[in-house]
Amino acid sequence: EMDSLVAGMQFVMADVVGECYTFKPKLRSDDEKKDTPHGTDHSDSSRCSTPKSKSADSEEGSAPKGNKPKGDEWWWTRKVQRDVITDAVTYPYLLVTIGTGVSILRVDGPRKHERISGSTIGGGTYWGLCRLLTDVEDFEDVLNLAERGDPSKVDMMVGDIYGENSDALEKLGLPSHIVASSFGKLVAKQDPASGIKQEDLARALLLMVTINIGQVSYLNAQLHKTPRIYFVGNFLRHNSISQQRLAFAIDYWSKGKMEALFLEHEGNFGALGAFLLSQGISHSRQTKPTHHRSHTRSEFPTKPSSNDSSHPPRNRTKST
Repeated sequence: EMDSLVAGMQFVMADVVGECYTFKPKLRSDDEKKDTPHGTDHSDSSRCSTPKSKSADSEEGSAPKGNKPKGDEWWWTRKVQRDVITDAVTYPYLLVTIGTGVSILRVDGPRKHERISGSTIGGGTYWGLCRLLTDVEDFEDVLNLAERGDPSKVDMMVGDIYGENSDALEKLGLPSHIVASSFGKLVAKQDPASGIKQEDLARALLLMVTINIGQVSYLNAQLHKTPRIYFVGNFLRHNSISQQRLAFAIDYWSKGKMEALFLEHEGNFGALGAFLLSQGISHSRQTKPTHHRSHTRSEFPTKPSSNDSSHPPRNRTKST
């Protein structure tokens, strides 16, 4: 399974222009200008192999004045293309596949990979707990529910402990809107459910699972010295909240030295790789590090493979 995934991914990364992307903070000037078509910004289309330094994004990452964040939005909503190269400097990198659980692979070269870590907390964890906390009966529906949620009603923020404008925040080097404790606000409430909607729980839980996955991935990337972390798996499909949160978290923890990267056609890698391996097709092409014309999402089909084994469990009917 992993052999097929890696083979398909490397084939697509070598041949499909515009395959790789990440998210960056919304530019302050975005309020005065229209976004590029399909919500993809190509103005920062540096290669996957060369993440920008923190200083380059420091102004973008600061909070918009007079606009209190909604706990988890972080204004990291600007989709940025990353042109892919496949020469030797690309390796090694981490491949994090998020399905029911999480597997972390270190990829050392064409079709050379090793599973180095993983986590039991993945898409299955999120969906299972959501079935207990909400009455939603479909995985995609719970993601839609989470879109409307406000996690700040559930999560305890750093600002809730030290105050929004405390001098202690500067000494700690923490902004007030960082989560200090997931679901922490419910501890001190006499009635934990009071004023809390299902969408708030769905979103707070989604962020908690996502942060855990990001933390495990970041620590493995540090251990194995891999500045590029590719995230794939059905948990991320149609899940921009987690993608944007991972982009923010990896940048934040690494101080801009690492990037969370995503791929447009990740749902097809397993099937493509299985075909390549069954036919004995060796793909050794190396793309030179040149920038290509950027493509928008609509130019490529993105319908996932129906037999993707990284698919989190989907229950269409309520268990009795």
